Amino acid sequence: MNFLKSNYNIISTTFFVLFIFVAHVFSTNNYDWTKNTISDLGAQCYDRKLIMQIGFLAFGLILAIGIFLNGFTWQTAPILIYGICVAMTGIFCTKPFTDIDTYSTTQSTLHSTFAQVAGVAFSIGILTQIFFTSDNITKYIHLAFFVLVVGLSAIFGLLNNYQGIAQRLLYLISFIWLIKYYKP
Repeated sequence: MNFLKSNYNIISTTFFVLFIFVAHVFSTNNYDWTKNTISDLGAQCYDRKLIMQIGFLAFGLILAIGIFLNGFTWQTAPILIYGICVAMTGIFCTKPFTDIDTYSTTQSTLHSTFAQVAGVAFSIGILTQIFFTSDNITKYIHLAFFVLVVGLSAIFGLLNNYQGIAQRLLYLISFIWLIKYYKP
């Protein structure tokens, strides 16, 4: 239990990366990692979506449990919200990435909403760390990660044919910050 309490950010991220990797290995020919998102690996009507759904749930729940084990504070609140919202994206799946007309628009809308709230909460979590550190160099590092996350999020919305690449870069930057610089 102490290992989880001390390393929940590393454990959750490791599980998530593992599930992303496994979902890619078992993805179908219709899935193109350069244009399709990680969420598409858990999309409605996709016969292999369970892998990524478990990944979203495991990541978010381990992150949230770790925060609670260490004692909830206002400093950790944005990352807690981030974790819970990522977990919810594992419950509510995005629209299919193939040409299927019948799917739940409500579920897709909820997925998108939770994903957007997760992104905003994560960004606020980075900003929050700036206010809870006294070292100026570390403040600039947090600011650089904030700019990268916000910038990649904007690029993600603009690059229709390369959203997969943009999102993977966003995840990479986010995971580096979460493992190396997030200090609850």
